[in-house]
Amino acid sequence: MASAGKPGFSFGELLVLLDVDGVVAMSMPLPTPDEAAALTGVPLHGAAPCVASHGACRFRTGLAHLYEAPRTELVVSPIHAMLSISRFPDEDIWTNMFGWIESYLGDTLELVPASSARDGFREYRGQGVIATLAFTRPSVRLDSRDLTIELALRRDETVAATLRSLFGLGGEAAIAPPDDGNWRELTTRWPLHLECSRHHDSLRFRFSAPHHDGQLSTSNLCEEWCWRWLDLCASTGVGHHDRRQVSWELPGLGHVAIVRGAATGRRDVHELHVPARWLAS
Repeated sequence: MASAGKPGFSFGELLVLLDVDGVVAMSMPLPTPDEAAALTGVPLHGAAPCVASHGACRFRTGLAHLYEAPRTELVVSPIHAMLSISRFPDEDIWTNMFGWIESYLGDTLELVPASSARDGFREYRGQGVIATLAFTRPSVRLDSRDLTIELALRRDETVAATLRSLFGLGGEAAIAPPDDGNWRELTTRWPLHLECSRHHDSLRFRFSAPHHDGQLSTSNLCEEWCWRWLDLCASTGVGHHDRRQVSWELPGLGHVAIVRGAATGRRDVHELHVPARWLAS
């Protein structure tokens, strides 16, 4: 539903505005992995229904004889979407694309005032979505191919709701274990073995799945979603996503950590540690 006085936000509409080729009808406020895969033409990662899309968008070819198109990367999971644009052939193309994105976000969402105090970063909210716009703007010290724009979207919802989407838990599933440190199995829609435990103020999720050589296991896919989502919550900005990072201090949310395990017995095992109070949020 659109905010009062503002048109409805649509990621698909924004892609059309950017002259992306082959845009299909997309869900609101976030596209689904299937919709993103139809756009990029790249097969889905994962085992259904636990899947994600990761591929490049194509721009329309009408002006291809005038310039080389920038490089794109679109990542879509059940909990977030991220479009990265880089390798601009000249500053004017960056300026035009940035202007279209910034104007569209401003027209459909509300700018979080505190976010504009940091150069290269903006955050917008509204219509059930949080949009993070991170960028490297033109400078006399930078070549145009070093300029970047990154737009990331996640649902504006409680962290408890995001945890349910992250691990494929139904809305009716109980995920509040007693404070005794024991692991208890949770039923998930994903092809995943999922357990949860609580020790005082810490809630721990342990998830595992079979490891197959040359393939991304369901457990590794969920772990990737975890760190990408936590990076967005931490507002690390463009170019600062670090796969090696294992802990975050999230404003207003507390300390969160990922414990990455090595493949054991042909299974990938990881843990996500969050504040127990998240379940009450």
